[in-house]
Amino acid sequence: MPKIDFTKIEDAQDFSPIPDGKYLCKLIEIEESETQNGDEMWKLRFEVAQGDHAGRLIFDNLVFSEAAMKRVKLICSRLGVDTSGEIELTPEMLKNRECLISVLTEEYEDSEGNPKKRNVVPFAGYERVKAAETEKQGGESEERLPF
Repeated sequence: MPKIDFTKIEDAQDFSPIPDGKYLCKLIEIEESETQNGDEMWKLRFEVAQGDHAGRLIFDNLVFSEAAMKRVKLICSRLGVDTSGEIELTPEMLKNRECLISVLTEEYEDSEGNPKKRNVVPFAGYERVKAAETEKQGGESEERLPF
């Protein structure tokens, strides 16, 4: 029989969806992968940084196909990367950056036909932290300035 010291093992994390809404998140991990079509893909793991759901994870993907480049640009810009020109994007350029992420709850069926729920990030579900903080303080966001 195995001898186990449970004091050295972290408790299981709650994988139920968090409520729909916006969360301040930090990008903590990027796993490089590939889509079924052979396109390069980065699997993004964000951690909710504050509030009742701090520590919970939100997952999304960056797919580097021609059809998905508008979303890649949007996410990179919302994470604070300068997207005004050509760059050699690396995971290190995005790691540990923060942004606000909007999540929705989606229902789906697992491989055995059981109904399940999960969080999803909409296409434009990212917001720069600076702009969001300025709006909270009653000022104008960068995107709303008239000049």
